[in-house]
Amino acid sequence: MEEGEISNDDLYNALHQRLVATGEWARLSTLLKRMLDDSGWEGDLNGHALELAKSQQTLSIHDLMASLTPHAKETLPTHIKTHIVSLLRDFLDRNLEDA
Repeated sequence: MEEGEISNDDLYNALHQRLVATGEWARLSTLLKRMLDDSGWEGDLNGHALELAKSQQTLSIHDLMASLTPHAKETLPTHIKTHIVSLLRDFLDRNLEDA
């Protein structure tokens, strides 16, 4: 990284701070939760988690999470992801400062 460049971590942290400071983080989190509830995704994920947990001889949170994380990402409804990403892009467009 060259002098004066911002790392991805620094950029992510600055964006997160701006989202929190403006209240946009809470608004988007609430919207995401509602959309996931309405789609039934959370219930489906809970059911899948229960099946996986029952199939383990010795319950391991680490193993359960290792199986659930990719499943959760794969089954996330595309329209929800697209909508939230669109809202984040709009936020960036409104809040981007020229360097």
